[in-house]
Amino acid sequence: MPQATDTFRTRSQALVALGLFLVLVACTSAMPKASAAVRGGEEQRLSRSSHVRSWLKDVAGQPIPFGTARYFGGVRPAAIGSGVVGIAASPDGHGYWIATAGGTVLRFGDAGPVRKATSPEGHVVAIVASGDGPGYWLACSTGAVFSFGDAGSHGSVRPGVLSTPIVAMAATPRARGYWLVASGGRVYEFGNAHAYGSATAELSHERVVAMAAMPDGKGYWLATSNGQVFAFGDAHRYGSAASELGSAHAVAIVATPNGQGYWITTSNGQVFPFGTARSYGSAASVVKKSPVVAMTEAPDGRGYWLLPTRPPAAVGLPAPGPGFVPGHVTAIGDSVMLDAQPALQADIPGIDVEAAVSRQWYEGVALAQQLKSEGRLGAIVVIDLGTNGPVSPQMFTQMMDVLAGASRVVFVTVHLPSSYSWAQSVNETLKQCVPLYPPDRLADFNKLADENPEWFYGDGVHMPIGGAGAQAMALLIKAQI
Repeated sequence: MPQATDTFRTRSQALVALGLFLVLVACTSAMPKASAAVRGGEEQRLSRSSHVRSWLKDVAGQPIPFGTARYFGGVRPAAIGSGVVGIAASPDGHGYWIATAGGTVLRFGDAGPVRKATSPEGHVVAIVASGDGPGYWLACSTGAVFSFGDAGSHGSVRPGVLSTPIVAMAATPRARGYWLVASGGRVYEFGNAHAYGSATAELSHERVVAMAAMPDGKGYWLATSNGQVFAFGDAHRYGSAASELGSAHAVAIVATPNGQGYWITTSNGQVFPFGTARSYGSAASVVKKSPVVAMTEAPDGRGYWLLPTRPPAAVGLPAPGPGFVPGHVTAIGDSVMLDAQPALQADIPGIDVEAAVSRQWYEGVALAQQLKSEGRLGAIVVIDLGTNGPVSPQMFTQMMDVLAGASRVVFVTVHLPSSYSWAQSVNETLKQCVPLYPPDRLADFNKLADENPEWFYGDGVHMPIGGAGAQAMALLIKAQI
């Protein structure tokens, strides 16, 4: 019996030791697997994101995710209206809001509730999340700001103040203030947002298209259509994409969470990182028809979304020649085109509006030549010049020599009081010369304007930005494209 007991004890001890050994082996082998699973979680997210990109090619209203950003859905074609214009991530990055030019906001993932639609004063140009809470602002081209959720209302630009339309918005921390910036570089501050400066003195022929704020609200960056960056306050300039854009134009600048870098993205889906910003991918190989109009970062700073919009229609037109960008529209104009810029951008998504105050016809010819030589001129070109001086048939021919190879050129007649000595001659030249160049078109805005004098300010030349006349001009141009 004692021998049997000893044998039993020995066998029991052996079994216990074997069990401990097996547990140790299991735990040891499980540890790397668990670690791999953690690492694989991020790899899975990136893989999912990459897989999503593979089938979201050139689809307007469908965000393209990179890095840790995930796809949560997109806008149905019937809901896009005149085009999507902005995207803002939810606080945890597990959803986003998408805004259309008409003011409709759609939510995806865990993004907070939205109103079905708004009735904005002018076209919506930006949507900005309030920060940690379920809210956002919509900014309009006229300077009006609409607040939703926990986003506080801190004011709008007073009517009649703007000389160029609002194009972008950025917010201070905890939803206590925001800035608006106009295409001419002027910055307007509201709430606890401080004035750190404007870019009006730095701009020549370029225009501001985007804005990003420091995470602590103590500075901001402005980006122009050709990729230049201007820094204000504590914001540092980490670089510019001005020499890298090619035929595209910049549409967004987004700051990193630490404020030590930023991304610039372009209409053709390129993404340029600066400072501590890392590149998580580009849509340049994907975006061929639907231009990108907006970008937003993932809250962890390790990814971002690009938002393509509906491209301009160009059916039955000849292929463009060298120097022209297929599927793109470039509009060259003077201060009157600035009045219509927001409406043009809403009705013709992706259009590159190159408008400037007091621009003469010969300056427009030089600009067209420059854009063409840089490979940045759209295959469809809109010319709205003649407000500031006469246009002869010889001057018209000079313009057409530069635009040889364009798929279509749309010329817009000017509306001027009879006190302008060239009021009639400009339009006579256009009506005489445009038919000589099929398939080019004449958008006779002057005829519409004569029938609607209430569209104009007292000078009889300029119109309220985003007003009825500006919208009518945009629709008329769109119809000729």
